[in-house]
Amino acid sequence: MHELDRAIMDRENITSYQLMERAAQSLADRIMERFPDTSRNFKIFCGSGNNGGDGLAIGRILHTRGYSVDCYLLEADRYSDDCSANAKLAKDLGILSTIGSRASMPDFNDSDIIIDALFGSGLNREITGLAADIIFNINYNSSLYVISIDIPSGLADKGIVDNTFAADSEDATEAVVAADWTLTIESPFLSLLVPDNYDYVGDFEIVPITYDDSELSYFDTDYYYTELRDVSLMCRKRKKFSHKGTFGHTLLITGAKGKAGAAVLCAKACHRAGTGLATAYVPADVVDILQVATPETMVVPDSDSKIITGIPRLDNYSAIGVGPGIGTDVHTASALQKLLETAQKPLVLDADALNILAANPEMMKFLPKDTILTPHPKEFERLFGTTENSIERLERLAQKAEEYNIIIVLKGAHTAISDSYGNIYFNSTGNPGMATAGSGDVLTGVIAALLSQKYPPVTAAILGVYLHGLAGDIVAQRLGTQGVVASDIVEALPLAMKKLVDYQKKFGGD
Repeated sequence: MHELDRAIMDRENITSYQLMERAAQSLADRIMERFPDTSRNFKIFCGSGNNGGDGLAIGRILHTRGYSVDCYLLEADRYSDDCSANAKLAKDLGILSTIGSRASMPDFNDSDIIIDALFGSGLNREITGLAADIIFNINYNSSLYVISIDIPSGLADKGIVDNTFAADSEDATEAVVAADWTLTIESPFLSLLVPDNYDYVGDFEIVPITYDDSELSYFDTDYYYTELRDVSLMCRKRKKFSHKGTFGHTLLITGAKGKAGAAVLCAKACHRAGTGLATAYVPADVVDILQVATPETMVVPDSDSKIITGIPRLDNYSAIGVGPGIGTDVHTASALQKLLETAQKPLVLDADALNILAANPEMMKFLPKDTILTPHPKEFERLFGTTENSIERLERLAQKAEEYNIIIVLKGAHTAISDSYGNIYFNSTGNPGMATAGSGDVLTGVIAALLSQKYPPVTAAILGVYLHGLAGDIVAQRLGTQGVVASDIVEALPLAMKKLVDYQKKFGGD
């Protein structure tokens, strides 16, 4: 980030102070959007570095806009030049105090909003002393709303908070600010994206200050954060003389007696995600259910009435999705192995297909190159073993994707997708309302449909996950996050795709 700051200063011929002012203005604008009531009081805790300078500049901007602001600067032997400059301005406005001891720490009121600008990114040590006292004092007053700038103070860029106790507990041992909202500039840090740290990060938001993509491309990374502009470039325009054959024929091997719903959701999602044709291979007892529930889907019955025991001819299909609702019967496992040994079309495996692999690890060697697996955390654990924390799990994710030459979609908030080179792509869409039965079946149908449309497997995984999450966000905007069902997500898929196409037309031309 320091090198990126230097690149933008060179490109625009501006000083570090001017860049700090730009960042502070963007951050303050976002805070004022969230809290438009100027009667609110902000208490801003600032360290001696540039994170403290950001906090002081934000305080000055809020003060000039009519908010009640108190800035508290932690006493230090030296301050960064930009922090010193902003401290002088804050002092001239009468909004600056210094904290040199526990006795000089302020009291809190229930209506206070805390802004944490103590340390920011790049921290490589545990916080102790007076700074730790300030953090514990903030956390123990758990009713206060806390905003962290850049990253919660005390949290390493690629770290996990190792607290046995809750953030607001007096028994907490690690000094890390427990934020409700983290505002980070331009790009998220890895530690903001993992579930272990949620009680400290809260909701995080990226605030842009116009880095240039060409500058970002100079820096090597294994981690990427997928946003609307990224996926809009992946999305293909439908041409005038296209026909259903243009968009592929998807085979879905899904369902079992009592689990027909998984097959229905997967098939409906596949159609909504744009496949030209879809055929479902299901147990005989599921055929009538599927043909009534989704008349667009062709159906081929298995010889067994209740479970999958075989596979159909594969010649006519563009891509194959397998797993939702199929169960783990030994005959079904045998059918899956036969599929893996013979399939020469792109594959996506989910749900019970993953459980069969976990129970029969010798089958992993049959996975064709670039097969897509879509485990949730427990399925991932069954497949690849337990890990100590989310950072270790991400390392395992990349390792296993490389080892088996496959793509793994680790589902959850900020779903992490690893390609076969060990690059990990974090998703930016989705919400807690999507934690509902059948949501994964929908994702399988979406990715399978994109594979049928000849999207490269990595692109199909990234685009499919983004679309799935965006559809969930569209539903949440209309219904909230309580009581969302998977069928709602299916119905919103065309609206999600339309949003990508509209963005592409607006910013990317035809």
